[in-house]
Amino acid sequence: MQSNDDILCILHMLQIIIGVFGNGLLLFLYGFNLVTGQRIRPIDTIFVNLFLSHIIMILFRGVPTAIQVCIQKIFLSDTECKIIVYLQRVARGLTLCNTCLLSVFQAITISSNNNKWAKLKANAPKYIVPSCVFIWVLNLLVDVVVPLHVTGPGNNTFNHLKKNLGYCSIDWHAITTSNLVMWKTLYDAVFLGLMAVSSGYMVSVLFRHKWQVQNLHNTCINPIATPETTASKVILLLMITFVCFYSVSSIFVIVMEKSKDTSQWIIHMSVIFSSLYSTLSPFVLISSDSQILSCCNIFKRKKNVLIFIH
Repeated sequence: MQSNDDILCILHMLQIIIGVFGNGLLLFLYGFNLVTGQRIRPIDTIFVNLFLSHIIMILFRGVPTAIQVCIQKIFLSDTECKIIVYLQRVARGLTLCNTCLLSVFQAITISSNNNKWAKLKANAPKYIVPSCVFIWVLNLLVDVVVPLHVTGPGNNTFNHLKKNLGYCSIDWHAITTSNLVMWKTLYDAVFLGLMAVSSGYMVSVLFRHKWQVQNLHNTCINPIATPETTASKVILLLMITFVCFYSVSSIFVIVMEKSKDTSQWIIHMSVIFSSLYSTLSPFVLISSDSQILSCCNIFKRKKNVLIFIH
């Protein structure tokens, strides 16, 4: 049993360290771009919001579980448990909404230049900051009643109705019998639907562009990809990654809700998969975003110059 706990402890700690490092590095790189006068793209605001939601998710979802499994004890009051679970759900909603906004904005960016889309493309960057603010306010409000059904591990009131999360307990019965589940399911479905539509549109545009280029060149040599095409492929990869981990995480949540005695392994796997997109997605961007790579090269050259001077 001790060896199982050690494995889980290592997994949680690795995920926290890698996730915070990746998201923190991207926040630093975008800040470095701003300080050095590099061109900031409108989409970078969405990325920054996405990185912040990732860090919140990793810290408030992974750290309490890591402490619980590594130290084997955790003392949280009711208030602390309510805040932690509330921020977990806010971070999950922020990740969903920001990923959806990223997909929708990129779909608008690569849309055709006809009269129907031209005005929308021109005005889209102006609505990014208001959209990000709206997303934060919306997610802070949508789960505001969840803390009412969360208690600390020392509170045994109606314990037979509560599900143990390891460090806190949540009254699934009260949540599932209320309208909260219905509204939350509808909420997720709307943003997942927007994500699916925008991603499908991007795929169709990319295929149409590839077909037109092949007809024009009539050669086997692959043409150089445009920045918009590369960005669209990266965002599509992020969409696929998000949907995969979101689906697996949702399966674990359903299993936890339906089972009378939830296994600790199910709880820990649910935590790992719910944070896995937040952990891995920064490295997808680091390896694919030309602006991040150029920023790294500039930083490397500045560092070499400083070393040479000294």
